[in-house]
Amino acid sequence: MDFRRWIRVLGRISGALIFTVLIVALVAWPVETRAAQAWQVGQAAPQTLFAPYELSYPSAILTERAREEAAARIAPIYTGPDPRIARRQVEALRQTLEAIRRIREEAQPPEERARQLEEVLRGHGLSPAQRQRLLTLEATRWEMIAGEALALLDQVMREPIREDEVAGVIRQLPRRISARLNEEEAELVAALVAPLIVPNSTLDVEATEAARRQAREAIPPQIRRIRAGEAIVRQGDILDALTMEALRQYGLIPSPTPWPLPLARGILAALGAGGLWLTLGRVTPEIAERPRRLLGLAGLFLLFLGGARLLRASAPDWIWAFPTATLGMLLAAGVGTVPAMMFSAIGSIWFGLIADRTPAFLIASLLANWTTILILHRLERFQTLLAAGLSAGVITGLIGIAAMAEDGIVPPLDALRVGGMGLLAGALSTTLALLGFIILGVLFDVTTPLHLLELARPTHPLLHQLMIRAPGTYHHTLMVANLAEQAALRIGADPLLARVGALYHDIGKMVRPYLFVENQVDGDNPHERMDPHESARAIMRHVEDGLALARRHRLPRRIRAFIQEHHGTLCVTIPYHRAVQEAGDPEKVDRAAFCYRGPRPQSKETAIVMLADGCEAAVRAARPKDPQELARILDRVFQERIQSGQLDDAPLTMQELQGIREAFLQVFQGMFHPRLIYPEVPGRREEGSAS
Repeated sequence: MDFRRWIRVLGRISGALIFTVLIVALVAWPVETRAAQAWQVGQAAPQTLFAPYELSYPSAILTERAREEAAARIAPIYTGPDPRIARRQVEALRQTLEAIRRIREEAQPPEERARQLEEVLRGHGLSPAQRQRLLTLEATRWEMIAGEALALLDQVMREPIREDEVAGVIRQLPRRISARLNEEEAELVAALVAPLIVPNSTLDVEATEAARRQAREAIPPQIRRIRAGEAIVRQGDILDALTMEALRQYGLIPSPTPWPLPLARGILAALGAGGLWLTLGRVTPEIAERPRRLLGLAGLFLLFLGGARLLRASAPDWIWAFPTATLGMLLAAGVGTVPAMMFSAIGSIWFGLIADRTPAFLIASLLANWTTILILHRLERFQTLLAAGLSAGVITGLIGIAAMAEDGIVPPLDALRVGGMGLLAGALSTTLALLGFIILGVLFDVTTPLHLLELARPTHPLLHQLMIRAPGTYHHTLMVANLAEQAALRIGADPLLARVGALYHDIGKMVRPYLFVENQVDGDNPHERMDPHESARAIMRHVEDGLALARRHRLPRRIRAFIQEHHGTLCVTIPYHRAVQEAGDPEKVDRAAFCYRGPRPQSKETAIVMLADGCEAAVRAARPKDPQELARILDRVFQERIQSGQLDDAPLTMQELQGIREAFLQVFQGMFHPRLIYPEVPGRREEGSAS
């Protein structure tokens, strides 16, 4: 048992999470409209657009361009020559020259000296002839070359050399060598110095960026001026960022959605879903415990939110024609007035977020839903449904026009268009509600007001058969229906449901109408010839027969509850007392065999019908002579039902019971009011008197 319970709990949690994810996706997921997709940078303009009025605005595109140009004019800033690099390179040349000097002074074979010199000068790019010349130079000329090389390298490395300037400095070396050296010797000096020329000045990134930043900040915002009637873009032109900026300034194309907006919408959507589940568990636990009804409620929200999202993406200007009020109508039929108002408030928040006109469309949806819910609280005629739809349309249209007026003067044609879309939303709400009532009744066994109106018709097959087969019972049900309707009105219950339930509560009696006293004629009572147990079973069987007829004619579950609960667990008293008399001892009689199986009334309406059924039978049997006696009969029936615990499961207060009693008393007094006795008219005895 525990395992199954945990499976159910996990299933409900999983279902709630899936529902929440779907709601968040429908409400918050950014989807560009077709208009937004057509106007993109790099695409061809789908139409020519002119400036409706003169406009000057700070252009972020032009400002950024000017600042980029100013920053580009700032040359890179480099550091000064690094003396450490110069000393390092001069020291490297000095070591190379010292090695050459040692090789020149050593007494080794020429081949060995040439090999050693080649090893020392690897990377300097000297030819074999130049290396041989270094070995054969006179000492004085060698000293001049060595001294000139050191002086040249020291002089060059004292100047700033950037990485991209190294090649140019090397090309200029021959011009900087002293004229005391001949051409051959100058080439030797250049060859010795060139490999040691390296960059000694690096890019100062921070200083360069600071200078460029200062240059950007010095550029003021660039103002773009567009004259009235000027063509902002012509059809077929390739759209660029500057053109798109101008179009958005005029509001001629939709602006892109900033990323925080979908995030905020998603959070609100998730909070709404959580509030819906919490409200559902506390306000309508009977739905939370029925997976089929729960699935229907979730599907209803997803269907309407999906429809609103689809309309918003494909034709956003027509969002005012969306029939949001249908949701309230269907919720009122499925969960009742107060829960429907709470659930529709959450749905209106979602509608407002989807429409991207959160305050205006939210208010329009909320007022339209609440108005229709309150109007349909007493749906007894088709005209009431039409009035609800018309009210929703007027509210939506007026709020839509008011929302347009916030942006300035509303052109009459635009106001007429939005008002017409609001009325269209009301008409669609009525039409879809009619269709939804049928679907809810067939798929989810929801008792809708229209279904109740259909069942209340006297021409319904079951009522017609009851009238023909059991006229006494039919008259009884009409009396009970009148009592139940008035009592429900008095305490704020559903009068239509109470009336229809009363009309069908005894339909099982038409199977064997002769067993019930209201249908018996000439005093012939079959129960006098029956065993008490058999008599009790025959009487109680009308509940089972009624349920069978109700299922055969597809009566909704809430109507079947009246058949099953209107006797609760009461006992059939007359057969029971006969059994006690025959047995001679109450202990020898099983009282449970003479009691209905129940259940006891679970709702206000079924409890009202139980009381009305008992009071009508008691009053009809006693035929009270005055209001005081009538009141005593009603009090006795009420006390019997209360003391036997028949009303323990019904959500009725003592104040409501008092209201039901007063309503019954008023109806009975109207039924049993005194009648005038008309005197006979001489000469016209053959005619009946009018009453």
